[in-house]
Amino acid sequence: MTSSQGLRSSLTREEAAPIFAAAIARLTPIIDCEVQWPTMRLRVRTFIGDHPWPDVLASSARAVVFRRRSVVVVREQEGPPHINPGGRREPGETLEQTVRREVLEECGWHVGPLTPIGFHHLQPLGKPPPGHAYPWTDFIHPLHIAEGVRFERGARDLSQIEVGSSLVPIARALLELPAMEVALLRAAIAIRRASPAGASR
Repeated sequence: MTSSQGLRSSLTREEAAPIFAAAIARLTPIIDCEVQWPTMRLRVRTFIGDHPWPDVLASSARAVVFRRRSVVVVREQEGPPHINPGGRREPGETLEQTVRREVLEECGWHVGPLTPIGFHHLQPLGKPPPGHAYPWTDFIHPLHIAEGVRFERGARDLSQIEVGSSLVPIARALLELPAMEVALLRAAIAIRRASPAGASR
């Protein structure tokens, strides 16, 4: 997934957001719903495929993490479980560095190579809450798939909203996860199976 193709890297997030929204208007998302975050309500659309996006909009990065025939499922203090751990980029980080750090902190997993598969497009709804520290514009979370290669329990940071994670057999996850997570999991499974290494799993 190549970032910043088609949009000048000099654009600000406020300038890039409406241009990018117009560019993806013709695409069909696998997920289109509204969600409530602790401080805001968002419209979330998830797109799978190799569509370029501007790096300035990528505030966070996420990954679906597999381990043989299981997938890592994350539990949070509030809300349903999900399968795309990740979080906010720190200054100077690449997206790969963000994914690896966040997955390790949230789940304790060191992961292998990252395969980009698409992105979440998030649109804030309503007015910004008092004291909101970030631009009130659309933003994206690039999505990847990865294989868990080593678990390190002591690396987890459970002081955040995440309260733990577990390896869940894929067949069970498809039955038990919320619909939007199932849609993402099915897409991730299809891409994983199509990869050269996927045929041996």
